[in-house]
Amino acid sequence: MIKNNYVNKAIKRIIRDCNDAVLEKGGDDAVLIPPFSCQTLRHTFATRMCENKVNIKVIQEVLGHKDFTTTMDIYTDATKDLEQSEFDTLSDMIDN
Repeated sequence: MIKNNYVNKAIKRIIRDCNDAVLEKGGDDAVLIPPFSCQTLRHTFATRMCENKVNIKVIQEVLGHKDFTTTMDIYTDATKDLEQSEFDTLSDMIDN
């Protein structure tokens, strides 16, 4: 099994090298990659799954959470945003 700290070190090196290359080119509009970790990628992946209406039980299984509430507690904001979006869409359909 690959350990998180190995992946995080690799991510850190990639970010450093990419940012160094951007800075070497110069320019006032240089966009640098902000620091992030493999946990950030995991969270983003799960949030995007929520936003794309993947069943929360499927997300729980993919993330390996033993308890459904763990998944819901962590990703509840994403599901609230999706819920609001769905109600907005429904409201628009009713109004038209």
